Amino acid sequence: MDDDVFNFPCDYPIKIIGKDKPDFESTVCNIIELHVGKLHKNQITSKVSSKGSYISLTVRIIATSRSQLDAINKSLQNCPMV
Repeated sequence: MDDDVFNFPCDYPIKIIGKDKPDFESTVCNIIELHVGKLHKNQITSKVSSKGSYISLTVRIIATSRSQLDAINKSLQNCPMV
């Protein structure tokens, strides 16, 4: 029996938070693109914290499997900017 709560493929938002540095968005997007292919600007939204120190990105992807999501998560965890 499959215990996964997702029915793949599915729309999946990935939220990433880090310090608001000039290359944060491109670094994060490059990591995600290794797993999903080219992202389009309409898949990415960002919001800077009230004091301007941090930025949160939401990247919407079409997830194809649990293993894909796990691999993205591991890659992002290995990024010192995240």
